[in-house]
Amino acid sequence: MSQTLEQKRAKYALDVITKAKENDREKNGEGYGRHVRKLPAMILNNGLGQALAFLLADGKEPSKKVYEDMQEWLRGESKVDRPRRIYAGSDELIKLLMGGNRSQYLQAQDETLKLLTWMKKFADAYLPKSGS
Repeated sequence: MSQTLEQKRAKYALDVITKAKENDREKNGEGYGRHVRKLPAMILNNGLGQALAFLLADGKEPSKKVYEDMQEWLRGESKVDRPRRIYAGSDELIKLLMGGNRSQYLQAQDETLKLLTWMKKFADAYLPKSGS
């Protein structure tokens, strides 16, 4: 029995949030969770390209990890079986995004927002918010 794309998104999101918590035991994934919570608004206000550029420019481990998780999903490299991928190739996601066409960009932005919906829900459930 196969899973829906929505189920696959949810599974991937749960996997990356669980890893974020395990990989940053001291802060319980606080930095990762903060980025996951802020990224949807950043994408809606500025676009996916600028949001990804922000993660790259920050250079800190939580930003780098969120970027890598987005890249893995959009390039179809996750262990979760995906029926399609938006970008193929080994180039960095930002290069693929900037080199692709408008349709791919909009698909990637839409897919990222759908994935982040799940990631944000799991971050709220499993990762502390700043100051808690």
